[in-house]
Amino acid sequence: MPELRDTLYGLFVEIAIIEHLTRKRVERHHMDGMEAGEFGILGYLTRRHEQSDTQSSIAWSFQEDEARVAAQVEQLANRGHVEIIDAIPAADRLVRLKDAGRRAHDAALDRMAPDFMHIASEISAEDIATTYRVVRDIRLVMDNLPDR
Repeated sequence: MPELRDTLYGLFVEIAIIEHLTRKRVERHHMDGMEAGEFGILGYLTRRHEQSDTQSSIAWSFQEDEARVAAQVEQLANRGHVEIIDAIPAADRLVRLKDAGRRAHDAALDRMAPDFMHIASEISAEDIATTYRVVRDIRLVMDNLPDR
């Protein structure tokens, strides 16, 4: 079992390093002043909730402090990427993706594409697809842990 433990630890360390390198690169080169967390919210709304979701649901999904998510949502609203529909309590405010937000998300992905393609030139498409499936499966298990 120590071998599996060490392998899993190594895997999570590598994922954390990849996340850090990706976030810093994306923020520095591709985001037009947007933070990675804000881009994440746009991606979440684009992918999972084509129209809207509550601010508290977004915070829960990211396992992020609600105040932090509220600040990120405010920034996105100030940029014209989302619309906030006020509610009481504030955590129930509805966040609706606007067309400008979808366009900003798509434009950032277009700017990131050359970096992604460079990775694809170094690693086979089959290995990338397998890695994606495995990492997604790990994320789904973690999403459903009882202490989440």
